[in-house]
Amino acid sequence: MPASPSPLAHLLARQTREGELYEKLPEGRVHCFACGHRCLIPPGRDGICRVRFNEAGALKVPFGYVGALQVDPVEKKPFFHALPGARALSFGMLGCDYHCGYCFVPGTEVTTAGGPRTIDSLFARGETVLESGTDAVALRPAVDVVTHRGRSRAVRGVFRHHYRGPLMVLTLSGGGEIRATPDHEFLVSARAARGPRPSFFVPASGVTPEFDLLEPTTDGAFRKRRIEDTRVLSYTGPVYNIEVEEDQTYLVQGAAVHNCQNWLTSQALRDPRAVVPPQEVSPQELVSLAHRHGARIITSTYNEPLITSEWAVEVFRPARAAGLVCSYVSNGNGTPEVLDYIQPWVSLYKVDLKSFRDRHYRELGGTLDRVLWTIRALHERGIWLEIVTLLVPGFNDSDEELTEIARYLVSVSPDIPWHVTAFHKDYKMTGPEDTGVATLLRAAEIGRREGLHFVYAGNIPGAVGEWENTYCPGCRALLIERRGFRVMSNRIPDGVCPSCRRTIPGFWEPAAATLAPRA
Repeated sequence: MPASPSPLAHLLARQTREGELYEKLPEGRVHCFACGHRCLIPPGRDGICRVRFNEAGALKVPFGYVGALQVDPVEKKPFFHALPGARALSFGMLGCDYHCGYCFVPGTEVTTAGGPRTIDSLFARGETVLESGTDAVALRPAVDVVTHRGRSRAVRGVFRHHYRGPLMVLTLSGGGEIRATPDHEFLVSARAARGPRPSFFVPASGVTPEFDLLEPTTDGAFRKRRIEDTRVLSYTGPVYNIEVEEDQTYLVQGAAVHNCQNWLTSQALRDPRAVVPPQEVSPQELVSLAHRHGARIITSTYNEPLITSEWAVEVFRPARAAGLVCSYVSNGNGTPEVLDYIQPWVSLYKVDLKSFRDRHYRELGGTLDRVLWTIRALHERGIWLEIVTLLVPGFNDSDEELTEIARYLVSVSPDIPWHVTAFHKDYKMTGPEDTGVATLLRAAEIGRREGLHFVYAGNIPGAVGEWENTYCPGCRALLIERRGFRVMSNRIPDGVCPSCRRTIPGFWEPAAATLAPRA
């Protein structure tokens, strides 16, 4: 079925207003301050996030809609030191300031269950096309592709965006070549390895003739595809990627590659199958919805909230007036301007500290220093802060890296809760194994050893013992007992240990009872 236009682009064009987090520059350019990229945007162009754009010398920003809406326990954010057991109304918009650059040029052959087809022809089969600026996603193209496991799996969506930059050209033995952006990962094995040759994923920029590309065979093994040569050329034009059910891989010219790990609508949306066009809504409607569902907290999340801060503050003004606690769930790519802007309204802030290695952040288009600055700046501004690190085997779970994370947090404040959580393969990475309980416990012990008072292990409910609970750092009395996101008992509604009367840092009932806008 040919792709049909979607009302999304028209809706998003209407659902904007002039932003506040920017300055005007000569020649119609604007300087955006919403995130650490601090984009300089010429007229008619978007920022890196694709949702903040320059229209005739004015920065237009998202406003007046939600792309995702959910009521959850506050422990799911997770906040463990903020109104335990309370419900949070979570809303999200579209866009992210980190990016996925894994793509192929038009004409690239993808192996489908019905034979090879070009990646751009798969885009044309989409049931619905959602567009935002120069980006687009064709949903439900009704096609199955062959994955690295040699089995057929459905395509969720095909992505297209405009790209300008280097392309890696891999020339294959026997003829043919593959043209990919430098970050797209290929499944390879080292040609010089002795004995069993393990397979692993390598970005296109790191693929050399010393590796073989791998193509699955019907008996569960791999056929090796030799690489004769690699080179780099410049390219400007459309590039494509796809997302595949379950295995998160597909075959290009027969070679196994990773799929897109992020949807266009929000690179942080938790369930891509739940993508729906955004819904127009007013701030007061969101506040009423929170009250109707018994939520005491309202959270800007799912996409990166920093880049939609003008809308978040518009929602938080009536929310604070109605006694709701306002919060952000963020990647921490902040700036002084955006933190000053949200400070009067935001009481709780969760930062995902993905790694303590700058190279990992640069792969996402950010920097580690910017996230570390944001963590310290939030604490200095008096916003209650909790940190989450998703432990991915072989990526960020070494004793050295975990120790560095813990020591940095202690240098900011030993009272910052640190959540070390388990990676599962459904987080859209194919190579690493699931995080084991032993790894979680080792990370938690490192955090405690380095001086953090509150360390939690998550994503494996009931398997990590005391590390789901809150204890007094003075007398070790059990204060809050949890199992997963459920609070089994809470002995500190007022934030004071009943055994030794020590004040436990957090955002407890007394703070909520006196809520009033701070500006």
